[in-house]
Amino acid sequence: MRSSKRYFALLFLLFALAFAGVNQTNYVQAKETTQKICLYLGQKITLADLPEGEVVLSKEHVVEVSANKVVTTIGAGTVMISVKTKAETVDYAEIEVKKNEILSDLSFNRQSFTAHPLGGGSFQLPIPQFESMTCVWQARTPETATVTQEGIITPVRAGFAEFFVTVTDSYGGVYSFVLGVEILQPQFTIQKQNLAKGCQTTLLLESVAGNPVVYQTRDTSIVSIVSYNQAGVVVKAKKVGSTTVVAQVDGVQTECVITVTNPKIKKAYGFYQKKKKLAVKVTGLNAESRPLFRSSDVKVAVVTASGKVTTKKYGSAVISCEVDGKTINYYLAVSTKTAVRAMRYGYKQIGKKKYSQARRMDKNYYDCSSFVYRTYRAVGRYLVCKTSWAPVAADIGHYYVRKGKRIKAKKNYSEKKMRPGDLICFGGSKAKKNGRYKRIYHIAIYIGNGKTMESSSTYNNVVIRDRGVFKKSEIPVVVRP
Repeated sequence: MRSSKRYFALLFLLFALAFAGVNQTNYVQAKETTQKICLYLGQKITLADLPEGEVVLSKEHVVEVSANKVVTTIGAGTVMISVKTKAETVDYAEIEVKKNEILSDLSFNRQSFTAHPLGGGSFQLPIPQFESMTCVWQARTPETATVTQEGIITPVRAGFAEFFVTVTDSYGGVYSFVLGVEILQPQFTIQKQNLAKGCQTTLLLESVAGNPVVYQTRDTSIVSIVSYNQAGVVVKAKKVGSTTVVAQVDGVQTECVITVTNPKIKKAYGFYQKKKKLAVKVTGLNAESRPLFRSSDVKVAVVTASGKVTTKKYGSAVISCEVDGKTINYYLAVSTKTAVRAMRYGYKQIGKKKYSQARRMDKNYYDCSSFVYRTYRAVGRYLVCKTSWAPVAADIGHYYVRKGKRIKAKKNYSEKKMRPGDLICFGGSKAKKNGRYKRIYHIAIYIGNGKTMESSSTYNNVVIRDRGVFKKSEIPVVVRP
């Protein structure tokens, strides 16, 4: 009896193990059926062996699964397709959806566009071609460029052209792009310009595709080419007249007309009292010239846009006129009536009288001190004393120092303290010993703006010199007669 019970118990155990083994085997087989499938965006497949049950997706927006087991790709990514039965959920397939990377990168914008010259004829954009790929073209700006269904683009005018392209690949994936092309029309940035004789200017080119440029002037005696590159050309005005500068590039020709003028101010220096009105007249212009006037010191003199000046206080200023690429300066000095008359007289002697110490009092000769003395004498002011023979520079300086007419300076003589018409004595400790007061060896009339009027042995004539900074070490005395 015991044997019989053991037999039935053993038999029950075997049956239990057998049924347990069947269930485990079925689950393992289901796991082993999981597939890895790679698809392109737009591609469709049918899963014929997909088990019956509720389809579960691990991620949305990658694929769609229809009731008839058709999988449609709708976005890039990886998704697990599982089937949920009454007993359990079984993983069926892992699907990776990829984009067509070449087509996906086929995109242009205004920062990365193609350029093509207007004169270069029709062309085709460098779009890669694939087997079984179809393209549908549409010109979004047909007024700038047209396109055929073969992708042949024909420029119409300069500007930015846009094209809408729809590409369908062999998997059924559809890609849409907006492609940009800049249609270039090379031209000078300006087509007409005045240029003063002797001046240079740069004519810039715009909208050039990068091809070689050929420049020329139609009359090289009026305007010549100095240098050039792809970006433009430097030209120089040689004589009064008009000519055309030509650039040939990208199948077209562009021109700029240059008119050469000769702006001048008849007299570069003017001497006036306070509260006087005058006009700075510039000659040698044409109807296209646009002079611009400025004053270097509006406290001394102001100027209008048309060149009308009003003097305000003692001092000096530069009235500058910018016109046709040239700057012309009018040096203005404002002082007392006597000083103004003396400077005007001296100005008339420039370039007309020779330098000579031996003949310093002769009609056509001066040395430095006789020029200063005779200039002031001509307007009724005698320096030092009323005499027919001019005192030397050191005596003039020493006399007015004793009279308390010295302009003081700590380091350098300031033009703010000096007045046009003052007398500058050159000498000082660095000058050679000559037995005279402060070693003074030379004298000149200060006319403002850092300049002097003097009879110079160096130039053998009466001249205007730019003295720059008036250093005390070189100028021991400045006096006001």
